[in-house]
Amino acid sequence: MTQVTSNLWPELAANFAARFPRAALHAAAVEAAGARPLDESWCVAFSGGSDSLALVLLMWAHWPERRNKLTALHFNHCLRGEASDGDERFCREVCGRLGITFSSSQWTDAPSEPNEAETRDARQAFFTREMAARGAVVLWTGHQKDDIAETLLMRLARGAGPAGLAAPRPVSLRDDGRIFLRPLLTLGKSELAGALSDAGLNWREDATNATRDHFRNRIRYEVLPRWQDAAFRSVLGGAALSRELCEEDDVALEAWLESLKVVATETTLDLSPLIGKPRALWRRALRRWPPVGSMSRAGFDDLLALCAAGGEGRMSLSEGFAVVKDAVVTWERPAGKTEWTPLTLLDGITVILPDGAKFLMRQIVFDSELKHRVLLGGVDREHEAFLTDVRLPLSARAWRHGDRFRPLGAPGTAKLQDLFVNRKISPERRGLLPVVCGADDEILWVPGFSPAEHAKVTDQTASGLQLTYRSGTSTLITQSLFS
Repeated sequence: MTQVTSNLWPELAANFAARFPRAALHAAAVEAAGARPLDESWCVAFSGGSDSLALVLLMWAHWPERRNKLTALHFNHCLRGEASDGDERFCREVCGRLGITFSSSQWTDAPSEPNEAETRDARQAFFTREMAARGAVVLWTGHQKDDIAETLLMRLARGAGPAGLAAPRPVSLRDDGRIFLRPLLTLGKSELAGALSDAGLNWREDATNATRDHFRNRIRYEVLPRWQDAAFRSVLGGAALSRELCEEDDVALEAWLESLKVVATETTLDLSPLIGKPRALWRRALRRWPPVGSMSRAGFDDLLALCAAGGEGRMSLSEGFAVVKDAVVTWERPAGKTEWTPLTLLDGITVILPDGAKFLMRQIVFDSELKHRVLLGGVDREHEAFLTDVRLPLSARAWRHGDRFRPLGAPGTAKLQDLFVNRKISPERRGLLPVVCGADDEILWVPGFSPAEHAKVTDQTASGLQLTYRSGTSTLITQSLFS
């Protein structure tokens, strides 16, 4: 694309912004911005791509009184050599021509093969540090309507509820008190890029966004176009409307739950105010309680069912037990700590893990139906994995600091500890999850993740291994056994 003459940026930015007045932006983000103090510093994430460039130009044009309080934040991941440095130079130049403060940082300790979560965490850490240094509370980001549809499909794949399907929200309040504003959720990516081109403006393209290495990219280039073709209507508009409706329902349920005054401490959760109320409220109250953060989905569903049914029972939970009686859940931590020593896995022999979980390895022959299910991803990765033939014996052990693992589809290995953090698996739970290793101690599977890339099942796989894990957190013991 033709390089823009530097002194034309203000004029072209104004021309572009005329296409999208404030009324075209998401009303909730605009309203939230209007409620902020006039002397408050704002930050905007600026990668140099079309979405973030459009956002910077619109903020410059529609909030002129804020220009001297606006800082564009750019994080150089240093993963594309000169292209990454070119992104940074471009963003710096744009901000210079528009009179916007620019701040950047580079990833100096990047892993050799970082995954998507690691790059996001490094970028967000920079944003957090820079905002704190500037006393900024508000961060603007360039998420747009295409991002809504992509996120919706990604979260449907993992079984999200209204709270998850309401992302990305136009206004998000973070746990640390920061506010994220996303005013472009009413506009599509092609609409923004087309308007930039019409205005004679150029932007930067990240070549890695065109690859199929990440789940979001596969959704973007392989699923969304087919969905659009099948629908004979705008799926982006429908997805955006669904997001709005999910957010409405989520906010209403949260408000209802707050009004019921459920009492929770670190070790006790009194759910009695929810008796006779819809199950959705029980789910939300239980999910808020910190001790359940390490539970598997199956374990959580078992505990929810027991509470909502008014039953009495006892379930293993993290390193202790959840005791349910009269709609009150109490977490009991044992005095001692369970020892966890490596176990050799033998074909067809069930082993019992420290928290009472059961693990089974079986050698199998793949029939066409099973192979089809595995290749399509129809596997509950919390409890099951299928591997191609690997060298035996296998062992199950506790995770160790420094362990690295490359799950199926990941671009490279990552620290297992970082993967645990990204999945919000508590330190106590990490010590109990089995790390399945091959004869050379290379990690093959950890429950909750896909199996190792190098051991994946392919069209040519004829035989292999089935690994089955039944977590102790889903072991339900009825009260009658203790009476």
